[in-house]
Amino acid sequence: MNLENALQQIVSFTATLDPRMAALLFVICAIGEFGFSIPYVLESIWLLVGYQLGHGVLSPLHLAGLWLAAQCGRQVGSMGLYRVARFGTPSLTRFYNKLRLSRFVSRIVNKSGAVNHINLSSPFSVAYGRLFGMRIPMALVLAVKRRLGMLSLGVLLSSLVWDALYISLGVIFGSTTAIKPTYMFLASLAGLTVIYLVTFIIRILIRRTRPVSNSVNRIPTLPTQDKIA
Repeated sequence: MNLENALQQIVSFTATLDPRMAALLFVICAIGEFGFSIPYVLESIWLLVGYQLGHGVLSPLHLAGLWLAAQCGRQVGSMGLYRVARFGTPSLTRFYNKLRLSRFVSRIVNKSGAVNHINLSSPFSVAYGRLFGMRIPMALVLAVKRRLGMLSLGVLLSSLVWDALYISLGVIFGSTTAIKPTYMFLASLAGLTVIYLVTFIIRILIRRTRPVSNSVNRIPTLPTQDKIA
């Protein structure tokens, strides 16, 4: 089997409501809620789905089915993280403070501090935090505050924005270009690589230009349940 045939089989999964593709989307999105995501995979799938839709191959009904599979995966994953955080946060906090694992979770601590400035009474604010890389801290804080419904709405709204962005890009290419789906797949990989590189460079520049805080030299302490509440 040559490379073109292999790519053709991958692309064919996005041409209809394939149960295997729906199951794959469910698993990817569920695991992704815990912070374990594989670059390129989900973005490439949505770009190809949008391309098939714009090219007239995939029907809007089948698109809705694939998106619902992804949404169910996100909801299941976020609820699982919510339950783990709801019953495990006090123990994890004591374990962290005892072993002083500052380097391991310093990034999460910083993001958790940013969550305190977000209005958690609005699902739009929760979605905003998720879109800017605060998925796990938002789930932790909402678990302590016992706001599962707010978390679910935030997951729904952020998914609508993020998925629609990549699907729309695919639709634009599918309706305005005549390239083969396999070439579209390769083009999407190249485009995503450029996006990842630009994002990585911007993050490095931001870190270098950000003033060093005196708190960097101190070992942070995870907020306890009483402080978060």
